[in-house]
Amino acid sequence: MPSSRTNLFMLMATLCLMSDGLLSCAGQSSALPGDTRDYGVLSGKLAKDMTEKGVADALAATPDKIDLTTCTDHAGKQWQCRTWIFAGGKPKTNLRVVFYQADDSAWHVAAWDVF
Repeated sequence: MPSSRTNLFMLMATLCLMSDGLLSCAGQSSALPGDTRDYGVLSGKLAKDMTEKGVADALAATPDKIDLTTCTDHAGKQWQCRTWIFAGGKPKTNLRVVFYQADDSAWHVAAWDVF
């Protein structure tokens, strides 16, 4: 006999399939105004050298703030970087992703931190 967890999963899958695009299953994880998301947990989906699109897809979200600034590496060398800020709404649920511009002109993940 299936467990209640299995039944719940099957119910949710059925609802998603029956939605005819009105409520896409992937879209249900998107943050709505007033929602709080734990980007600290979601940061586990990130990897060095991911593209901006890869980050947006992995987090199923768009950044709350984007900045173009000058970063400095450990040796003191400066380089232009782009930062994305995702606001989770509570301490330790906010995420900063730092991108560098590669030779192909695309922006790739250099580092990220949760704050």
